[in-house]
Amino acid sequence: MKIVNLRLRLVLWSVALETLLLIVFAAVFVAVLQNAQNQQIEETLRLSAAQLNAVVDIQSGHYRISTAETADMRARGVMAWILSPDGQLGLTIGNAENYPVPANLPLPGQTADHFLKEEEIIRLWVSPLTEGANEFGTLVVALPLRSSQTFLRQIYLGLAVAIPLVVLLSAAGGLFLARRALQPVATITHTARTISAADLSQRIALDLPDDEIGQLAATFNAMLERLDGAFQRERQFTSDVSHELRTPLGFIKTQLSLARSRPRNAAALLEMMAGMEGDVDRMTRLVEQMLSLARVEQRGLESFVPVDLGALLGDLHQHFQPKGGQDDIELSLGLPPQVELTVNGDQAGLRQVFTNLVENAFKYTPRGGQINLEVVRRWDQIEVKVTNFGMVIPPEDIPHLFERFYRVESSRSRETGGAGLGLAISQEIVRRHGGTIEVQSDADRGTLFCVRLPGQHP
Repeated sequence: MKIVNLRLRLVLWSVALETLLLIVFAAVFVAVLQNAQNQQIEETLRLSAAQLNAVVDIQSGHYRISTAETADMRARGVMAWILSPDGQLGLTIGNAENYPVPANLPLPGQTADHFLKEEEIIRLWVSPLTEGANEFGTLVVALPLRSSQTFLRQIYLGLAVAIPLVVLLSAAGGLFLARRALQPVATITHTARTISAADLSQRIALDLPDDEIGQLAATFNAMLERLDGAFQRERQFTSDVSHELRTPLGFIKTQLSLARSRPRNAAALLEMMAGMEGDVDRMTRLVEQMLSLARVEQRGLESFVPVDLGALLGDLHQHFQPKGGQDDIELSLGLPPQVELTVNGDQAGLRQVFTNLVENAFKYTPRGGQINLEVVRRWDQIEVKVTNFGMVIPPEDIPHLFERFYRVESSRSRETGGAGLGLAISQEIVRRHGGTIEVQSDADRGTLFCVRLPGQHP
């Protein structure tokens, strides 16, 4: 119903506008035509008066003119009254003999309309009858307006028939074009009605040009693609969270069941409680990571300020040095001297990214191994590389490392496996900074995580 209303509104507006334009055109056309007719009539009257002034012969107060000299005027329908200086009728020409001299004559050089009878209108022109400097009377020249009025009535009748016909044809054509133009909108509406949260796979399959409707369909398809991806991620997220929480909750329930199964001494109970506390800690970290990822995806980062990566990585290097000594792992930091390493970013977010990468490197680096932190400036880009020489990541796992809850099978353990959210959080934070994060892993060069961020120019 909405589409039908829109069609009708479009057609009504176009028909109303076209009708207005046609009326304006008709009014201007008739006005121009009338003005041209008036000019032609006045020119005929003026020329006829000049011709009569040249051929009228006056002898002893009598006015004479030959029939041949006025034949062309009579053929044009011109009539004339010639008046003496005292206002008496001296001579008539053409059909003027059948009518008295009109009253209320216009001033010389001007025109006026006069009714001879009920439907007969003439236009009058008055000029003096002169010869040299002498004035011998008055010429009253008239031309009937019947033919011009008939012509105008035919024009009015033609416009009265043509304008409604054009408007009706325009309305029919407008309805046809509106139906054709808005058919894709009806298809979009039908597709939208069939879409639900359970099935967002449908798309608008239309072969449309790149116009407003085509762009609307493409935008709608792109929106559906984004919504479908968002719903799939949401379902996957819910499934993964349920799975991740189910494991520690299962361990806690098992520990509680064992604790209640038979009397135990304090040492055994404390050991069970320590295990449950570890499971609670893992659930707490999982919830914190999920909240962090959701916060970054939905609200972005808090604020961007100039961040010195050299100082940030130096602080992280000092923070992890005790852990390196404890695990017998060498942690090195390579900073280029006298190089600007400032980026515009969120300091807390960037710190979280590099903390995640270093913690992962510690998890998978054996005792006696080495972890290298290196910073390189490449014109307008700063690269931060975190390299460890521990476990090699299989090539088939590398494309999935930054997916939520994805973990390499060989690393799945309650002690080191984690929840699989750290790299997903890191990638989202880096993406919000306009950067990229990549990973390479082989037995000869170890595992390298490279973060590229746009740097500020000095």
